[in-house]
Formats: sequence, C-alpha cells, structure tokens
Amino acid sequence: MSNYKEACRRELEQLVEREYHLDAALLCTSDGLPVAYASSADIEADALSAMCSSMLSLGDALAIQGDDDGCIQVVTQSKNQTVALIHAGSDMLLALIGARDLKLGMLLGHARKEVDIILELMNKQHQEEQVQEQQKAPEQRQPAMLEELVKRVMQEAQNR
Repeated sequence: MSNYKEACRRELEQLVEREYHLDAALLCTSDGLPVAYASSADIEADALSAMCSSMLSLGDALAIQGDDDGCIQVVTQSKNQTVALIHAGSDMLLALIGARDLKLGMLLGHARKEVDIILELMNKQHQEEQVQEQQKAPEQRQPAMLEELVKRVMQEAQNR
C-alpha cells in the first residue's frame, strides 16, 4: 500500500508544481484520514482532511435529499481562495486548494484528471497485490472467504 501512497504523493506534488495558482492538493479517505498531499504552503493535513470529508459528505447528503445519488463536487470560494472537493472512487476524495485567481473550470478539470490518475494508481496497486497473493504457496495465502479459513483451520487441526 505504501507504494500507492508514495505514487499519489508524487503525482500531487507534480500538479502543485505545475499549476501556478494551485496551493495544495490533498487525497484523503472519505472518513477524513489523509493519504497523500502536496502543498506549496504549510497546511495541517489531518485537520484539512477531516474538514474536506465533512464538506463532501454534506454535499452528498444534500444531493440525496434532492433524490439524487450524491454530489459530483463541492466548491467553496472565499475572498482569497477556492477549494474544490471531488470523489476519488468510492472511498476517497481529492481536495484542490488554489488562489481565488485560479479559474473554477480549470480547477475542476484538474480535479477530474487527477482522480482518473489516482484511480489508475489504486487499481494498479490492487492488481499487483492480487498477483503477489496468487504467487504465494496455498498455506501462506490469506483466506479469500470464511469457508476457506474454516477448512484451513480444520485441516491444520486434523494434521496435529
């Protein structure tokens, strides 16, 4: 999992370096735990992750109240900055924080592109883990189902 987190961090760093008005990019779980972030300014990733998670959850709740499946994005603008929040898969979110001068359409375009890249990195990591698991000897593999675990325990008990 750490390879995936490191790859996401590098991707976010490249984005922040590339875009002049973008101050920070943060990937976190939907329950508010930071996964990876990059920032040209000093940010508190833990607190920001929790706030972003809450804001996107609120957007989802409002959308559901309107008979929708959930929100696509949440955007907040203040006097000096713009923040865009977007789902990154089913259990992650991406936050992009930029200067007020950053065009909203550009910010959302970056967010969607980064989500695609992050999902690709997540899928690649998952596939690598599956291949590694399949290459292990059967007794070293993690049980895929409860039945398999019970069979393994019964087999080991009989062998003793």
